[in-house]
Amino acid sequence: MPRPHAPVLRGLAAAVYDGLLLGAVLFLVTALLLVATHGEAITAERVGAWVYGYQVLLAAVTAGYFGVSWTRRGQTLGMKAWGLRLETAAGGLPGWRAVLLRLACATPLYLALVGAALLFVAHRTGWPGLLLGALPLAASLGLQLLTGGGTLPDRLSGTRIVRDAAG
Repeated sequence: MPRPHAPVLRGLAAAVYDGLLLGAVLFLVTALLLVATHGEAITAERVGAWVYGYQVLLAAVTAGYFGVSWTRRGQTLGMKAWGLRLETAAGGLPGWRAVLLRLACATPLYLALVGAALLFVAHRTGWPGLLLGALPLAASLGLQLLTGGGTLPDRLSGTRIVRDAAG
């Protein structure tokens, strides 16, 4: 019998934890590249088409962080801290196809929230804008709460987040 999905708030806590860790890694990658540009910002005006290489590198580091963690252990560091594990419907570790599909579906949900939060902090939008940015992620999490199944990324990638048997 398959294990039930992990509680929504526990999953969000792990996502925040992983977001902070990933942010630190991306800052480190950017800091190392700034050495090559002698401290100049990495923008299209300053580095030309290389800016696309920089963006691809950041996306690859992000996919690598989640992909290596999920395909080898089923857990990122944030998930391990909160006692969660990503698995397939059969209970095994996901492959790269499922990981990339999950990331492709989940990334816009989180980016909408982060973008709305940044606009809110910069006083470019008010509470309605912040709530509108949170709507896609809230709808996906609401799907899990209402149906007892997984979120939209879970369903589309054939994965689920469960409590770790060891945690």
